Amino acid sequence: MIHALPRPVALAAMLVPAAMVSPSAIHAQAPGYQQIDVGAIRAEYNAEVLTQINAHLAKWGDAWANDRAEELANLYWDDALFITPDGDQRRGRGEIGEYFRTRLGEHGTVEAFMLDFDASGGMAQVFGNYMLMIQGGEQAGVMKQGPMMTIYLLRGRTWKIRSQVFMPGS
Repeated sequence: MIHALPRPVALAAMLVPAAMVSPSAIHAQAPGYQQIDVGAIRAEYNAEVLTQINAHLAKWGDAWANDRAEELANLYWDDALFITPDGDQRRGRGEIGEYFRTRLGEHGTVEAFMLDFDASGGMAQVFGNYMLMIQGGEQAGVMKQGPMMTIYLLRGRTWKIRSQVFMPGS
């Protein structure tokens, strides 16, 4: 025997499922739907990458200042490109390491200043200026300075230098 529902109960039974699938109900129920601004996500990403790049740059500066050629070379990827303050080109960590082993003692300290930074995906670029006081060799006492560009590449969870160019000053 089938019993008919009273009219108000039947109407309520039809409206409840309809309310559950309305657009506002779907938005309220969708996990992770907080309508976060894309700009905020980008700013957070850039801040995280910049923090990691700054840590890498601190290691780079410390290794350079303390003549630790092997440690310095390990901050570059195996396939890195390095254009020296003298304009010489070195490709690969082996050639870069050899350059640092033979020249780092002459170079003295280097100061690098970040003027611009940008990152996207697994790549970051840093543009700035450098000052290098040559302390040994034929150019002892010569100040070299100019713009420099460093490209960092993320492989796995590790940022290292993919290319670095020291340009002569104008």
